[in-house]
Order: sequence, then C-alpha cells, then structure tokens
Amino acid sequence: MAKLALFVLTLTAIVAVSAVSAYRTTIITTTIEDNRRGSQEHCHSQIPIQQLNHCEMHLTQGIISGPMVVIPRRPFQQEQQHLEQCCSQLQRVNEQCQCDAIQQVFDEARQQGGVMEMRQMLSKAERLPTDCRLDVQECPLVSPSYPKNNTSL
Repeated sequence: MAKLALFVLTLTAIVAVSAVSAYRTTIITTTIEDNRRGSQEHCHSQIPIQQLNHCEMHLTQGIISGPMVVIPRRPFQQEQQHLEQCCSQLQRVNEQCQCDAIQQVFDEARQQGGVMEMRQMLSKAERLPTDCRLDVQECPLVSPSYPKNNTSL
C-alpha cells in the first residue's frame, strides 16, 4: 500500500511540473510575439519610404507589363546604379528593420503593376539581402494572393 501511495504521489508531482512548464512556455512565446509586433511597428515608423526611393526604382525597372508590352529598360549602368544606391539606402537602415524596409518598398512598388509585374518585383525584392550583402540573410515577404486564373505564367 505504501508503494502505491508513493507511486501516486510521484505521478502527481510529474504532472504538476509538466503543467507548470507548459504554462511558462506559453507566456514566453506570447511575450516574444508581442515584442516582434512592436518591433515591426517601430521599424515602419522609422523608415520613411522616401529614403528608399532607389530601391523602389530598382524593383520597377525593366519589368514586363502585360502580354507584349515591356516597360522601357534603362541602360545597364543606370540599372546597376539604382541597385548600388538601393543597397546603400538599405545598409543605413537598422539591421532589425531591413526586412521591414524591403517589405515597405515592395508594397509601394507592387501598386504600380498587375500580377505578372508583382511576381517580377517580388523576385527582385527577395534577392536584395544577397545582392546588397546585408547582414540579414533572407526576408520572407508578404504578397497578396490572387485567384488562380489571374496568376498563370
């Protein structure tokens, strides 16, 4: 009988510790998410889109508009210059805010085109961390979803 009582007591203690640990993890996770949301809001207010104008130009240049219309490409030197100036602008942004800055630029640029243009701009925007050799390795960008019949290549 004493062994059974000891076993029940031990089992109760294990369940209690597990419940406390699970509760603690939930609190920590919620705190991290709240801090991240606050960080994004802080970044958005700290990065005027005007300071990233070359990034927007880089995303919109040389894109295909519609089935047969190509927006005139600038000479390679000018395209390269916009990329270099974009990189310079992004490097002046706090590292924790660089992905938010790229998202802001993408959001502004995608308003200028349709689905096909948006895909091309998204591809360029996703390459910016690598092209600009930023400390941040990649930025998961959010783009709107469209019905399947509008997104065919």
